[in-house]
Amino acid sequence: MDRKNELLIRVYFVFFTFVLMALVILGKVVKTSLLEGEKWREQGGKNIKWIEVAGERGNIYDTHGNILATTLPYFDIYVDLVTSSEEDFKTNIGPLSVQLAAHFGKTAHDWKSELSAERKAGVTMKKPGSRYYPLLKRVSKDQLDLLKTMPLFNLGKHRGGLLYERKNSREKPFKNLAYRTIGLDRKNADKIGIEGSFDEFLSGETEKRLMRRLPGDIWLPVVDPELMSQQRGGDIVTTLDMHIQDIVHHELLEVLHKYDADAGSVVIMDVKTGAIKAMSNLGKVDEGLYREEYNYAVGRLSEPGSTFKLISAMALLETGKVELDDDIVVNGGKKKFFDRWMRDSEMHGNHTMTFEEVFEHSSNVGMANAAYAAYGKKSQWPDFMKAINNLGAMDKTGIRIQGERAPFFKDPESFNTKAHNTWSGTTVPWMAHGYELTMTPLQVLNFYNSVANDGTMMKPYLVKEIYEDGKRIKRIDPQVVKQSIASPSTVMKARRMLEGVAESGTAQRLKVKNTSFAGKTGTTRLNYWKTTSRKEYNASFAGYFPVDNPQYSAIVVVYNPKGAYYGSQVAGPVFRNIVQRLAGLEYKEVQTDTDTELPVLKAHSGYKKDYTKVLEYIGLGYDDKGKNRWVMLESDSESLEIEDKKILKKSIPDVKGMGLRDAVYVLESLGLEVEHSGMGKVYRQSIKTGTVINGQTIKIYLK
Repeated sequence: MDRKNELLIRVYFVFFTFVLMALVILGKVVKTSLLEGEKWREQGGKNIKWIEVAGERGNIYDTHGNILATTLPYFDIYVDLVTSSEEDFKTNIGPLSVQLAAHFGKTAHDWKSELSAERKAGVTMKKPGSRYYPLLKRVSKDQLDLLKTMPLFNLGKHRGGLLYERKNSREKPFKNLAYRTIGLDRKNADKIGIEGSFDEFLSGETEKRLMRRLPGDIWLPVVDPELMSQQRGGDIVTTLDMHIQDIVHHELLEVLHKYDADAGSVVIMDVKTGAIKAMSNLGKVDEGLYREEYNYAVGRLSEPGSTFKLISAMALLETGKVELDDDIVVNGGKKKFFDRWMRDSEMHGNHTMTFEEVFEHSSNVGMANAAYAAYGKKSQWPDFMKAINNLGAMDKTGIRIQGERAPFFKDPESFNTKAHNTWSGTTVPWMAHGYELTMTPLQVLNFYNSVANDGTMMKPYLVKEIYEDGKRIKRIDPQVVKQSIASPSTVMKARRMLEGVAESGTAQRLKVKNTSFAGKTGTTRLNYWKTTSRKEYNASFAGYFPVDNPQYSAIVVVYNPKGAYYGSQVAGPVFRNIVQRLAGLEYKEVQTDTDTELPVLKAHSGYKKDYTKVLEYIGLGYDDKGKNRWVMLESDSESLEIEDKKILKKSIPDVKGMGLRDAVYVLESLGLEVEHSGMGKVYRQSIKTGTVINGQTIKIYLK
């Protein structure tokens, strides 16, 4: 065979070999993409996919700029323990462990042993999940930045193996204050409160991110999350005033504890504008424990009782059926309408009272007789409802927050003597004093606010401004719902009656020095038509202050108090205390064992490592007698001593002298809800040291 043929054979061999290999590869491609395509696409989808990620949500502020709700980023940290070279790992694991111990607990030895063992398992034994080791959970941005500077991790993602997943947490700095009103941003349920009603403005831009799956069902973004840019949500400025909210919350909480009530609600409204300044809703979730879990002010319908007498009285006055000085028969405080007895709260022996006195002393019989004389006949029933409706009392307030329920009034056209929820012969007298109808606390308050506002009904509102990228895009101005609920003379008479209640009627014992208020007490018997039921009551008070130039209107409702139930006994004192404190008068504060201020140095207590570092840095000598994490810094004229601070698991500790961070950490670690006011060091706490812990809410004061 000549040389030429030999070369041709070799060329053909190589050529056909490549052709064969190409055909094999092509066959594999065809098989993978066409025949097995669905299988591999499904497999790939299990490990890499696009996920929609919501952008950062906007902040919610009170009227003074205090943050009520904000989104704080946190990071879950993982380490690829296999990606770094043996040399890099051995060189850096020691210094890395020391720094991890200094900032994140555990000892350096523990960190080194743990990470080395996991790396070995991932490299040699191919242990599932060992490669991507979960290092830390919920670290802050500052802590993440610190981790990036540590040995090994500072070599970058591919040499050092540091991986992290960014997450967001919605935080409320004021904790339980107005918690339900501010609302919740929930992923798997409807958003509620302001968070829900203004979600279209608060929501950030949603974008798709390519995520890859790690062992342990961990999903991390393919692209560094810090390099992604999304449009942040808008900011909301509310009408809430957290100074007033704080007063309202704690006054309500105190009365709920005192009378072991089921729940309670307080709302404060600006008379001229309808702006809600405070809204507190507390319900019992366990024995002695109350939380904001339902908006009673907006969503709970109940029979208002005697606070409705203002509406009945104005309906009678506006239609000319009665005058303030008319004599009304009160039958000594007891009368039978058809087959049902009606009684005043106390038998008084009076045969008649003026209509004004009937209102001031809250005579059920007197108000019922006046209404029945005017509208007791069947042909007059629609006129009674028309008179009430003309006052604007039968509509929803229209407040922009989910959950407001419409008031319930019976229809005089649906007459039925037996059915409880339809009109009967006793409906007019019972409606006259607040039964056989239901309203929410906010709806009752809105009517009282209208009287205080010279008859002009405003629409209650919670949000006044909306911002986007720092620029105001929307301002929500006060809105008039009804220019006049009644004639000026009727409104004037209504205000006179409400002032009389405070001066000489059922609220005369609630007077406040150097200021004035007007209002009406309310006591509602629940299930009054059931003779076998245990007696339960709601206590309420609605009014406004000061009398001459009303600034605020307020309503207090306490549901099912035990031991006392009259509005003047239970709800009235809460209203009085709020008036007193908002007027800056006779500041009422329960004294505790931590009310006294201490000298500055002796007041210091906190985390031991913080104090030793500071003292060593500034060169002050000290005698270290502390063996625990939490210590006190004691001083005299000659020396400083560090001593242990006792923290018991089952009793309230004394956090006096601690900074906010340390105090909150200690109290929350014991299962307490913490609220705080002021800046600096803790000088007072609301629950006495040594009290048994039962998941209470404790407030600490700093300065």
